[in-house]
Amino acid sequence: MSVYVTDSHPLIWFAGGAHSKLSKKALRIFEAALRSEALIYIPAVSLWEIGILAKIGRIKLREPYDIWSQRIIAARGFNLAPLDTAVMIESLKFGFTEDVFDAAITATASVLDLPLITKDSAITQAQLVDVIW
Repeated sequence: MSVYVTDSHPLIWFAGGAHSKLSKKALRIFEAALRSEALIYIPAVSLWEIGILAKIGRIKLREPYDIWSQRIIAARGFNLAPLDTAVMIESLKFGFTEDVFDAAITATASVLDLPLITKDSAITQAQLVDVIW
């Protein structure tokens, strides 16, 4: 089974039904996860970022954040990746961004040694982890 880590924006787009914003490859991976043919780790910090974005009105979720976040973690093919000390230590080594969320999401993929599903150009250009898009 293939295993990945997702950035916040692909998760938002997939869960929100904005599948046309995803690359064909990313969409296939998310659909495979729902069929239990792939596993996608969601960094805990990504869920936090999504909650903040919803709270300040930058994104709109289909349901209240607490229900949305619990539903996505419970979905087949998805699992929560904790924000632990290994991720924090790794994220502090990165100088490609001042965005703590991007650094922690990238560090999660690095610590787990898994490819990261992202369209983020800063993450891609940093070449710190394998990127899927």
